[in-house]
Amino acid sequence: MKAKYGILEYVHPVSNRTSYKSVKLEDVGSDWFDCLTDDEQSWVQQRKKYSHLNYDEVIEQYDKDILPAKIEREKKLGWKCDEQGNIIGIIK
Repeated sequence: MKAKYGILEYVHPVSNRTSYKSVKLEDVGSDWFDCLTDDEQSWVQQRKKYSHLNYDEVIEQYDKDILPAKIEREKKLGWKCDEQGNIIGIIK
């Protein structure tokens, strides 16, 4: 599988200089926000969909957006999940 990359924009708070960093996006879109690396979290927060939200709102919205795909992925692996994405048993 081909690796996904994103560009992380950083503005230094004192000098106001902007720098850019390439971020490998291994888990973005497939894991809960808290499980993402710091770089991946920063990248998600810069996306248009999340940039206007505060940190707590980003976590809530990202997890809400990811939940259906997470549950579907777990079902394909044979796990039964509750509505929060927690594994509660094996699909028989």
